[in-house]
Parts: sequence; C-alpha cells; structure tokens
Amino acid sequence: MVAIEINEGDGLLAAADAEMERRETAKPPRLHLGMSGGGYCPRRQWYGWLWAAPRSIPARGLCAIDDGNRGEDVIAARLQAAPDASLLTRDPETGRQFEVVDAGGHVAGHMDGVVYGHPAAPKTPHVWECKVVNQRKFDAFRKLKAKDGEKATLRQWDFVYWVQAQLYMLHGGYKRHWTTVASAGCRDWDSCRTEFVRDEAEYLAERMRSMVENVGELPERVAETPKAPDCMWCDYKDICHEGAPVARNCRTCSFAKPVDGPQWLCTKHEKYLDAGEQAAGCEDYSKREAMA
Repeated sequence: MVAIEINEGDGLLAAADAEMERRETAKPPRLHLGMSGGGYCPRRQWYGWLWAAPRSIPARGLCAIDDGNRGEDVIAARLQAAPDASLLTRDPETGRQFEVVDAGGHVAGHMDGVVYGHPAAPKTPHVWECKVVNQRKFDAFRKLKAKDGEKATLRQWDFVYWVQAQLYMLHGGYKRHWTTVASAGCRDWDSCRTEFVRDEAEYLAERMRSMVENVGELPERVAETPKAPDCMWCDYKDICHEGAPVARNCRTCSFAKPVDGPQWLCTKHEKYLDAGEQAAGCEDYSKREAMA
C-alpha cells in the first residue's frame, strides 16, 4: 500500500495536505475499467475495477496529478496557437472530451485530443496525449528519442503509455498517435509520434474485454512475489499476495454482474444497481470465489 505523506514541518501545509487527501478519499470510485491502465498487471486492473480496496493517493501524488492537469491546459493552449495545424480537445459531436468505449461501456478511455495537420503527416489525424513528468523521466525520454528515433520511443520509455496509445487508436479508428512530454511547469517539452500496431492492440483490448465478460475469473498477475517491481507499490499487493480481505461491496459480490449500458445487475434481487448501491452493498453479500 502507498503510505500517506503528510508535511509535518508547517502546520498549515500539513492541514492542506490532509484536506487534499480527505477530498480524494471522499470521491466516488471510477465506474469503468480505464484504457489508460491497460498496460498494468491484469489482476491489478481487475481489483481496481471491482473496488477491491480503497484507493489512496498521498498528497505528493495528488500534487503531481494536479500539475499534470494544469500542464495539459498550458500545452494545449500553446499548440492551438500554432498556425497550419489544429488541435481539438473536445469532441465536436458531444462537446465533451473524446471518449472511446468497449465491452458494453465497461471499458473506456478519454483522449486528450486529436491533432489535424501535423507537419510530419498533414493528411493523417493523430490522437494526442500530453504527459507532464519529473525531470528525470523527461531526460530519459529525450535520451531514448535521440538514440532510437521517435517512433520507437514511447514503448521503451513507458509501456503503460504505449498501451494507452494503442487502445485509443484501435477504438478510435486512428493510425497515428502523438505524445507531447513536458517537464514540471512546462518549461521544457518534446514529443514523439507512434504507429498503430493492430495485432498487439487487439490482444490488449481482448485482455481487458475478458475481464468484463469473465468477471468471476481471477486474471493472471505479472509476478509471483510481492517483492517484484510491479508489485511493491501496488494498492492490491496485500490482497493479491497475502490473502488480505477485500472491500465489501456489490462489485466484489458474486451476485453482481456487468451488463451492457454500462450497468451492473444484481442477480440475487433482480435489479440494476446505481453507483451508490454498488458501493453500499447489502446483507446478502457473497464474496466472489476468485477473490478468496
């Protein structure tokens, strides 16, 4: 589990950190299985989608997320001011963020935007994703790009981001992806274009779809030891490797199943469940066998 970091040097800063964490904890959990996490351990994805444990993010992590969200707006404004190209951050048909879905809506992703008229391929629209990272990760990106060329960079730099790109292209019907990478504060930036690899994208999509269609089956995990790099800081390490109890709610209950909509159906009481009901559960709770 990720330890909560509180700033103990200044009472006001500590109070602000604590309030950030309290507000994050109070937010409702994500309803869908996110394509942005499609490159993570399948079992980690499954536990998260089924709300197997409370999600906790320390204040430092929340600040990084906030920096990324603000940085995305800064980068988008810069790009939209450039002549001869067009960046859309909202779907003209809906007025909302571009969305791609699969598995009856239970698997979903939200693209940062779409670029038209990129100088490297003016006739080819590109999915756009913006990443704001620390200096060390930014420097690693530039080093890889200089060594191997931009089209090989994303996969080697961050596999999770590469999977996200592939799934967005697959479900959105695109053949190219463009990632902008900025340092914290957006003082430095760079980019890479990534090509669509259909066979791998379809494999990854099917892996996520299978979690929905076979919700009662425990997916594979990436390592058999909790000391593996991918497991050390996973929110579900204690459940996955140590057999810790899962949170009691409808999603971890054997009577609930996902159906197209996306909706959740309780087969015990023969009713559809809204998000509040799913989180609350009921006295007839029966833990999924795969979670035992």
